Amino acid sequence: MNLEIGSEQRFFDFVSSLGKEDKIALISHTDLDGMAAAIVTNKVIDADIVMFVNYGDMDSKLAELLKTDGYNKVILTDLAVGQHPDFLKEIEKFSNVLILDHHPSADFNSPKITQIKSEEGYCAGYLCYELFKKTQDIEKLDWLVACSCVSDFCHIKTEDWLSEIYEKYGDKFEREGYYVRRSGKMWDLQWKMSLALIYFRENLKKVYDEIGEEFGDIGDLEKHASEVQREIDEILERFDNEKEEFEGGYYFEFNPKFAITSICVNILSGERYPEKTLVLVRFDNDDCKISLRRQDGKEDMNKLAERLIYDLEDSTGGGHVKAAGAKFLRKDLAEFKKRLGVIEK
Repeated sequence: MNLEIGSEQRFFDFVSSLGKEDKIALISHTDLDGMAAAIVTNKVIDADIVMFVNYGDMDSKLAELLKTDGYNKVILTDLAVGQHPDFLKEIEKFSNVLILDHHPSADFNSPKITQIKSEEGYCAGYLCYELFKKTQDIEKLDWLVACSCVSDFCHIKTEDWLSEIYEKYGDKFEREGYYVRRSGKMWDLQWKMSLALIYFRENLKKVYDEIGEEFGDIGDLEKHASEVQREIDEILERFDNEKEEFEGGYYFEFNPKFAITSICVNILSGERYPEKTLVLVRFDNDDCKISLRRQDGKEDMNKLAERLIYDLEDSTGGGHVKAAGAKFLRKDLAEFKKRLGVIEK
């Protein structure tokens, strides 16, 4: 693994500079890769506080909180800081900063900022593991890092290492096309932890506290993950029974309790209906939020979204060829379905 930004020496200099007089904040992303990165990092750092935030939470409010509470060292893992240069400018005024990440970014290294970015294809959990294992024995966490690689689709360049870890824990690393085989010990384990993060999205520290060092030690997270899995299964079954047709695809309305829209769309589009255009509608008070997918790329979802919401009041949308999203007012749902060409039953 090459480093695209920063150097190991600067990383070691930052870590070795930490002392008992420092007040350290460790802030990471809310997905499994962010969780693994935080657990690996804090095994060595022992921060005064561990926080999990979404990308949009890196703002002046968070900077002011860190300043007011007196944190003079801030470590950011898996947080796509390249999108938030103003946040970095604010926190470097009162703190030294270490950034460990794999997302595209400009180089922010300065006397007060140490930034380490891996080359594309390696997740943040793996980056943190490779760096911190050179300062302390953290081998017991290799299974968790492997799970982060799988969950973040960073399994190609790490395939040889993953094969060793899978074998170590009585599993076998195999690919089904581009993706990792969706069964076995490691797949099931990363899936349960990912679902637990959805269940505890308002209290991610609970997930952090439940994950232990020994392989598969996830405390009581499995029972909560099962509740999320039940809703996923119910929605997939409802889709099969309630989907409405339009030319070339299917339309479906649902309103899940948990934040599982992306999971459901990925399963439906990637595994069950890759040659169909899928339009899924979720209601949020007075708004309709739309996910559009077409896995085979034969219809441009970005262009479709633009056509469907054109000139609708308070509407926004966009995306890519295979996936896009949109939002419009609920009062315009009938017009939206008319434009889509949903066939009335």
